[in-house]
Amino acid sequence: MKEETSFKLDWVSLGPTVNSARADIVQLDETNPGTMYVGFGSGGIWKTTNHGVTWNSIFEEQSSIGIGDMELAPSNPNIIYLGTGENLKKPRNFTLPGTGMFRSDDASETWSHIGLQDSWSISEIEIHPTNPDIVFVSVLGHLWSKNENRGLYRTIDGGKNWEKVLYKDDKTGANEVQISPSNPQIMYASLWEVYPGISGENSGVYKSMDGGKNWVLSANGLPSGPNIGRIGLTVSSTNPDKAYALIDNLNNPRNEAAELYKTIDGGLNWEKTHSGSFKIFPGIGWYFTDVYVNPQNDEEVFCLGVRLAHSLDGGKNFSFIGGQVSRMTPSLAQGLHLDQCELWINPSNPNHLALGNDGGFYVSYDKGSSWMHYNNIPTGEFYDITIDQVDYTIYGGTQDDATVFGPAKELNTRFPDPWKYVWIDPWDGGDGCVTQIDPENKSIVYYSRQHGDAMRLDKSKDEAVSIMPSLPERIGDTLVFNYMTPYFLSRYNSKTLYHGGNYLMKSIDRGDTWDAISPNLAVSSNPDKLSFATGDIEESPIEKGLLYAGTDHGAFWVSKDDGENWEENSKGIVNNYIRSISPSHHKASRVYMAMTGINYDDLKAYVYASDDYGKNWESIAAGLPDEPVNVIKEDPTNENILYAGGLRGVYVSIDRGNTWSYLGKNMPAAAIADLEIHLNTMDLVVGTHGRGIYKTSLQPIQKMLQDNLPRNEDHFFEIDQTPRPWYNSSSGEPDYRTLEKATFSFWLNQSKAVTISILDESNKEVWKTELTGNKGFNQYRWDLVVKRQSSDAPYFIHYERFIEAGIYKVEISSEGGDLEQTLQIVEAKSPYISRSSF
Repeated sequence: MKEETSFKLDWVSLGPTVNSARADIVQLDETNPGTMYVGFGSGGIWKTTNHGVTWNSIFEEQSSIGIGDMELAPSNPNIIYLGTGENLKKPRNFTLPGTGMFRSDDASETWSHIGLQDSWSISEIEIHPTNPDIVFVSVLGHLWSKNENRGLYRTIDGGKNWEKVLYKDDKTGANEVQISPSNPQIMYASLWEVYPGISGENSGVYKSMDGGKNWVLSANGLPSGPNIGRIGLTVSSTNPDKAYALIDNLNNPRNEAAELYKTIDGGLNWEKTHSGSFKIFPGIGWYFTDVYVNPQNDEEVFCLGVRLAHSLDGGKNFSFIGGQVSRMTPSLAQGLHLDQCELWINPSNPNHLALGNDGGFYVSYDKGSSWMHYNNIPTGEFYDITIDQVDYTIYGGTQDDATVFGPAKELNTRFPDPWKYVWIDPWDGGDGCVTQIDPENKSIVYYSRQHGDAMRLDKSKDEAVSIMPSLPERIGDTLVFNYMTPYFLSRYNSKTLYHGGNYLMKSIDRGDTWDAISPNLAVSSNPDKLSFATGDIEESPIEKGLLYAGTDHGAFWVSKDDGENWEENSKGIVNNYIRSISPSHHKASRVYMAMTGINYDDLKAYVYASDDYGKNWESIAAGLPDEPVNVIKEDPTNENILYAGGLRGVYVSIDRGNTWSYLGKNMPAAAIADLEIHLNTMDLVVGTHGRGIYKTSLQPIQKMLQDNLPRNEDHFFEIDQTPRPWYNSSSGEPDYRTLEKATFSFWLNQSKAVTISILDESNKEVWKTELTGNKGFNQYRWDLVVKRQSSDAPYFIHYERFIEAGIYKVEISSEGGDLEQTLQIVEAKSPYISRSSF
């Protein structure tokens, strides 16, 4: 679909990097200093060979983008095994399933799929210390349904064949496996009852003494019962009989669930290492539960939870590692982020640590006294984005990395990220959700955190107040919110807010007071659609008082009188999470809706259209790939154009959903969280959950349809005015921070060779390039450089010459003839002038 599309417009990465993202895989090659790998659950695998100065994504165009685990072979770091499918059971619509195991024999240059196709979620990979073809894989399996393809798997031929060596039942997966480095015949594994909840009586520890062929339960001294959760394991590098188990024991009170156990007799007996409470899991041990031991001192233990716990006496006593944090991209964050996901300890130098957590990737050379935070990778896990239509500032809420805002400028990691935080919590993160901008008072910004925690920020005073709604006493019920709570500022009154829980709440005084304007929307007339709360709420852009609400289990509601009366229109749609509603800009009764079933292990596409407020629904998903769709958006200028954001990209329809095409090029396969359109430029801005924010121009598509241009002819579209780079007043050199590219958009009736030429006012050619154009829409983004040169002069600086300001003619020549447009290059304005100082 991506290769065949006629809509190959360029996606432009906007970053940001300042916020980073949840890093849950960290691997360093100790034999090649400077080579580091970091994996982001939703953002792929990234590699650096220069100590993190630059990074490259190394797992592109694969069958899965969700990452579970990755390991370098201890005997040959060029051999890498990678397991796809995130292993965090988060019901937020973005736990991305996988398609099995991959292997690279050339340090990630190429990858081969090696099986376990239906593993869905891989938690751990363990490679034999001397034979890289012997590998164990802990498969959690399907997170939201029963499935037999789970348990512990082994290959002894590098992935050609797999054998399930440890299995309990269709609800219990394998979470951890550890091979003794000093005796690889001995290994430990843990099972986790991961469905339907996050704990169960089948969770437990097992041991093998014959290289993983046979396993026995190792339970003496370990807790048991109906609520044993995730279990992490580690084994001494020198003593195969000494191991540790970190257990999420939910038989205990939530804040006392973490327990560390130790065996010194090969698992015959286990003993809890600490006498008091170990408060590193506030009821969310399913998120962490990893334990590590110093390869040179098996009494030194690290436990991963909300914080990084450290013990020097085998777990009897713990302290917490924090340390001083420096950042590749300066930010408001100050300390070590919470929610620790993975730790790497250098076997030859245990002071050298690498840590992945919800804030990103950190490296220490003094055992955590100081860290470098590599927040220079564009992997933000966005939930929602908003555009300030006046100045084209983009706001976005992220997974545990707060809410950020910045310009719609192309990412350039050579320079500091211009994005900044709207807010950040005391622990240097926090889940950012929806942001809204007051159109009449630019100092007022509304933002929210998880579970409906809404705030109103006055930037002129740097003060924020809580405006989280509460239910009026007259209703006598409980107001609840989904983790990602929808709310919006009304386009008809800048003081009116709507906030969606199980009730729709409305405020007419900027959130100071609230009232419920709906019944309990979670209660459907169809018992199968009984929900928790709303997943999306919207108002019509052309009819005041027309409101829509959709719930997390497929109940769809409409009010035509601003909440006075409600009608449920849920017939003909599945019982999945309504994540996106798009009321039409062109017809009041028309509405579009997208649902995701990822939280129910349903990966089909569900997109619907209705011309009668939802009374009758028609599926318009035919032609879309089988993947959840998170967002649907109608074009504001043309009722026939629709945009859909799915699990692996953006799709476009020019016939109201009868057919679909993949939209764009140069954006990785990423889960699309949100779509917004900047009206002045007609840029489509995309928030991804794992690869930051992108934009592309919709003007060529809109122009083609608006003017009904024939598709059997070539067309060259109008070029936007483009500024030269700013030249430093003291040195006369271009400031590459200000570089913007000129975009040439054209349509070809067939694939063919084209020449793009730029001619000045005297018709003299100043630049040209040749390329092969695709059938359909094409774009070429030119960096304005007309000459590149070098010199042996000691003070030479003019390596690149940029086009001068002026009016130019751009010609596109092909076998079909010549097309031309006008290009205006203008002088840039200094970005360093502070207008307030004049």
